[in-house]
Amino acid sequence: PRGTGHMRRMPEATMLRLAAVAAACVAVASGAEDKAFTCPSLPPAMVEVDSPWYAKKPVVDGAVRFVNGDILKHEGKSVDVTSPIFDGSTGVRALVGKLAQFTEDQSVAAVKAAATAWDRGQGEWPQMSLAQRIEAVENLVAELKKIRGELVNVLMWEICKTSSDAAKEFDRTMDFVAAAIEEIRADPTIKQGYSSWTEVSGVKVQVRRGPIGVMLGLAPFNYPLNEMYAMLIPAL
Repeated sequence: PRGTGHMRRMPEATMLRLAAVAAACVAVASGAEDKAFTCPSLPPAMVEVDSPWYAKKPVVDGAVRFVNGDILKHEGKSVDVTSPIFDGSTGVRALVGKLAQFTEDQSVAAVKAAATAWDRGQGEWPQMSLAQRIEAVENLVAELKKIRGELVNVLMWEICKTSSDAAKEFDRTMDFVAAAIEEIRADPTIKQGYSSWTEVSGVKVQVRRGPIGVMLGLAPFNYPLNEMYAMLIPAL
């Protein structure tokens, strides 16, 4: 305790562990051992060619650009997307697809296309009614559910998730979208009030939620589908 001039004694087990680590470090540094210490590790997860799972290995062609509502073939540089799972036929990480690498000009063109579609709030999407935007999102969800199995399989291979965890991410994402739609449909102001014309201090007031501009969404590696849609759907 402070001010007593005494030091609390370190537990003996902790002292022994620290001493063992220190001794190992000294041994490696001084070359006392014939071989340097290496951290023990397990071999990587690997799928052999004769495994039924190998036939399910996806190959996603991401060498495209989705700009201004059009899917354009990307003729420039692309990178391989590999899985943490190793391919038994090659002994290296399994190839599961390709991803386009935009040039600076292509990136700027994509941003400008989004700004044009936004058109300072006068574009087609921002001028749609809430009911129209909800209908479009629900149509999207219906199409995604048709390819649930494909998306779950890609999540398994690209991130090395279990089948149950990958399925859970997809289902939880669809549940989130449904909950968001239910919330905004019940109260378009999201509990801000004044959803209809209301007189406040002699002034008539109405609150309406509207689009505010172009957004950039960046999903993490471990929950790409869920985290992206958690940003994207409320913005739409």
